[in-house]
Amino acid sequence: MPILQAVAEDTAGEAVFVGVVTRDDPSTAGSFLDAVGVTYPQLNDPEGEFLGDLRSPGLPVTVILRPDGSLLTKRIGPFDDHKQLADLIASAAAPR
Repeated sequence: MPILQAVAEDTAGEAVFVGVVTRDDPSTAGSFLDAVGVTYPQLNDPEGEFLGDLRSPGLPVTVILRPDGSLLTKRIGPFDDHKQLADLIASAAAPR
């Protein structure tokens, strides 16, 4: 989460971050997000429908869309560092 937040701040105006609270109590998730300093908006998916639609076996999962809304990549698992995520976002913005 700290890597996502840092990249969200670094790419403000270039990329939009939206989190999805999946199968969690929104107030519990909100407390966690506040504690780790996440400021980008969150959607609530109490039944895990979005996770199922992504055909993801678990969390975390990151979906990166191009500006036209097409899927660039889906990554299952955490990012190891800031650069990995920043590079993916840069590739989303690059002309095809």
